[in-house]
Amino acid sequence: MHWVTVRYFLGYSLEDWVAILTIIGFIIAGFRWLGKRSKTAIDNIEQNILGPIYDELSKLNRNMEVSNRQYAKANERLEQGDKKFIRHDEQLKDHERRITNLERGNYK
Repeated sequence: MHWVTVRYFLGYSLEDWVAILTIIGFIIAGFRWLGKRSKTAIDNIEQNILGPIYDELSKLNRNMEVSNRQYAKANERLEQGDKKFIRHDEQLKDHERRITNLERGNYK
């Protein structure tokens, strides 16, 4: 009878190495599949959920910029109105003083 000797490499037989490489292959294939599925899921979430949110935030940002410009213009008009009011108030006080002086007979 002729006996077949089993070869060993790093303490493992050929059958052990085949089993280890098969398991590693399945793990790599699983990670690849999971990577493709997760990329598809992330793209789907970004397109269907985050996309409309980004669009709405962009619109809100533009509206806030317009509102801020309008507020600045209104504030400027208010300041101009305050200056006119103060000037008219001073003119009114001057007229009242002049009328009072005329009534008293103090002509200047």
